Order: sequence, then C-alpha cells, then structure tokens
Amino acid sequence: MSDSASAAAPQVRIERRGPACVLTIDRESQHNTMTDAVMAEMLAALRDAEAMPGVRAIVITGAGTRTFCAGGALEPTADGSPFALEPGRFDNPAADFFRALDRCNVPIVARVNGGAFGGGLGLICACDFAVAADHAMFGTTEARVGVFPMMILPLLMRVIPRRRLQEMCFYAHRFPAAEAQRLDIVNEVVPAAELDAAVDALVARLAANSPVALRIGRRAISAMTDLSLADALNLAQAVLPVLAQSEDTREGMKAFAERRDPVWPGR
Repeated sequence: MSDSASAAAPQVRIERRGPACVLTIDRESQHNTMTDAVMAEMLAALRDAEAMPGVRAIVITGAGTRTFCAGGALEPTADGSPFALEPGRFDNPAADFFRALDRCNVPIVARVNGGAFGGGLGLICACDFAVAADHAMFGTTEARVGVFPMMILPLLMRVIPRRRLQEMCFYAHRFPAAEAQRLDIVNEVVPAAELDAAVDALVARLAANSPVALRIGRRAISAMTDLSLADALNLAQAVLPVLAQSEDTREGMKAFAERRDPVWPGR
C-alpha cells in the first residue's frame, strides 16, 4: 500500500463492547504512534463515543500485542527539528486531545496491551484507570534524542511523585509493568491472556454506579487538583447540592431505602 493510500485509511477503530466503547489506535506496524491526523481521529472518536447512548466507559488501546502507543511519530523537518511551529497556530494537536480527555463526561480506561513510551505514557496518565499486560514496558525516553516530554509533563505530574518523575525523564530509561504499577501509572497488571477480562471487570464496576455521580465527580477531581484546599472546599460545597438534585441521586437513595439495586436514569 502506498503512503498516500495508507494516510487516507482510518487509523482509529471504534467498537462497542457492552457498556464500553473501545477506541483502538490502528497503526500496529508503526507501533501505534500518534500523528496530527491520528490525534484528530482520536478526538472525533472520543466525542462520538461520549455521545453513544448507554456508554459508561471509554477504553483506549493500541492494535496488536506489542505496543500500546510509542508516542509521537517524530519526523525531522529540513532543519533537523521534529517540531514545527505553524505560524498563527498556537495549540498543539496533543494539547487539544488531552484537553478533550480531561473534559470527557465518562470514565476513560487505558487497556495497555504493550509498550507505552513518551506520549503513549502520557496518554495512560490522562486516563482515569489503566490495566496493563505484564509484558508491557514503559518509559519517557525523549532525552535520548535531545528533546524532553514537555507536552505530557502536566499529565505525568498529576500521577507520578516528582522525584520519580525526574528519574524517568532525566534517566530516559525503560521499566517494566510491575514498576509502572508501583508508581501508580497503572492500577493493575495481568497476564496478556487475561487483559480483556480484567478491563471488562473494571468497566462493570464503573457501570454499577451512578453515571451522573461519576461524571460530576470526574470533573471535580480534575478541577480540585489545581486548587488550594480552601478553594477546593468552596467548589465542593457548591457542586454537592447540584448533584443531590439529580434523578440519579433520588433513585440511589430510594433504592438504598428499599434494599434493592438502583436503576440509574443517568440524569
């Protein structure tokens, strides 16, 4: 297949799997690297998945079994730099995509089927949960080629302790899934054959709870991360009464009193 034909083919697959919508970066031969076009497709797929009736979680993964995502596809320009700044354009496509992930109304799960490097590691940290196959390797190795993981630093800093983060970025080493779990980059590490079952179980646990509570709670966690304690408490006391007026809250309280499982209206 020619480069032009390959570029025209969809690079993101969308699949409904029970209460989840699975978004797959479909560039296995390129280690599921992300280009501007891939991030644009992922952004569109994310919005489509979010709008699907009954979707309770979005799962992000990579094609194949070797690589989840090897980060950005670095292609040096004529001056030797892989990052061109287009005049008049301020927002990096990665920034647009990560902002959309942060604003998403449903929980996002990373299904880490293989290696995650650079932007791929940032993508995992942008998700709410992550389950990794035990053979997966991780790393921010940009310093080896003279750059630094700038675009994913805000995401990494929300998840990884500062000194460990500096080790990762400054040493530019690779580390196994067990270490990624110790650093809270992933929630769970399982044998590759059990990866789908583990992701399905995680999604089922999410789907058992109020979609309104999870949606508002997700946004609250994101907002409170950058606030002082006083401002975070002010936000909490403003949001809680709004949440309490939802149909989900009324159904949840009624089901609790009646000793039955709630049937969430999602409103």
